[in-house]
Amino acid sequence: MRVSCIAFTERGYALAERTARALSDCAQTGEDDPGWDVSVSRGFGEGKADLRAWTALAWEASDALLFVGAAGIAVRAIAPHVASKANDPAVVAIDEAGRFAVPLLSGHLGGANELAQTVARAAGAIPVITTATDVRGVWAVDTWARRAGLAVSNPEAIKRVSARLLSGGRVALYSDMPISGQPPEGVDIASDRARADIVVSPFAGANAGASFRAAETTGGVLPAGETGKPAGVRAQAPAPEPLRLVVPCIVAGIGCRRGACAEAIGEAFLLACGQAGISPSAVRKAATIDVKAHEEGLLAFCRARNIPLATYSADELSQVEGSVSPSDFVRATVGVDNVCERAALADGGKLIFPKLAHGGVTVAFSKVTIKLSFKER
Repeated sequence: MRVSCIAFTERGYALAERTARALSDCAQTGEDDPGWDVSVSRGFGEGKADLRAWTALAWEASDALLFVGAAGIAVRAIAPHVASKANDPAVVAIDEAGRFAVPLLSGHLGGANELAQTVARAAGAIPVITTATDVRGVWAVDTWARRAGLAVSNPEAIKRVSARLLSGGRVALYSDMPISGQPPEGVDIASDRARADIVVSPFAGANAGASFRAAETTGGVLPAGETGKPAGVRAQAPAPEPLRLVVPCIVAGIGCRRGACAEAIGEAFLLACGQAGISPSAVRKAATIDVKAHEEGLLAFCRARNIPLATYSADELSQVEGSVSPSDFVRATVGVDNVCERAALADGGKLIFPKLAHGGVTVAFSKVTIKLSFKER
């Protein structure tokens, strides 16, 4: 986690440096999060960072912002940048005496609650957690999703799920992947995707939830003739769609002609996603033949989507088992009869979308099994 920290007094700066060292020690010992990367800036004195400029830069470059000083300063600094709980970084404020660590933004999806607890341990402070699910000991679906590495397609649905659980109700969860551990209180495992309130899947399609219907479906009395029903009969509004959590379980096998640009590869990729019904955020990595390892367009495409690129030799691809679409032209060009499908299958997954050719690019998808768990870390 990349944390940008700014302090507004000498005392606060000393605390920020101690906290940064403590977080670094956590990384070295494997405690909490092994990927801490903390930078500390001065918001005071000679050579101080301009708060507006610092906040704007940190907002774009960091996973979390840590303000050492008054919470009000932090609130005013971040206010112009707040946009969406799905994308905003975590924001935590800790007073200069190191007494309280307060998550201000993105407590669950951004990890601010956990950051506040970690910072509190490092600084000897008290974490001040105010989110309702945490205060009342109710399962927070967005925290679970972040820990499990699941993307949230429709974060506005989080509120419905949490409200249902906070009111003592139950929600149904369907998953394309196996989930170990005991389901949290109030959560039932559903076998029917169409009747689930939470859908864990790589596929982009949405189905209406079930247990929200009775509680949240609303209707209005309509005049006769507008619905074909007698006057006074309430028209039932459609139930809200389920909360969709995207599993990163898809491998995209990609083949391309020499010099193919990132835009062409991206266009073919999105076309394939649309035809396969796959959420683009479900793709965990791209794969291709090793002679394409230095194709700048392919590398730029992977950087833009923040996914790694795996490469395999022609010999390795030729040994991949599974039904593929052979091509004599491809075999003559790179030494194996198919690139995209074989590359997609090289991780041991199941081919779920065969070769699509578009604009000099070929794309195929395989699905691998990702084991999820309800157990806490």
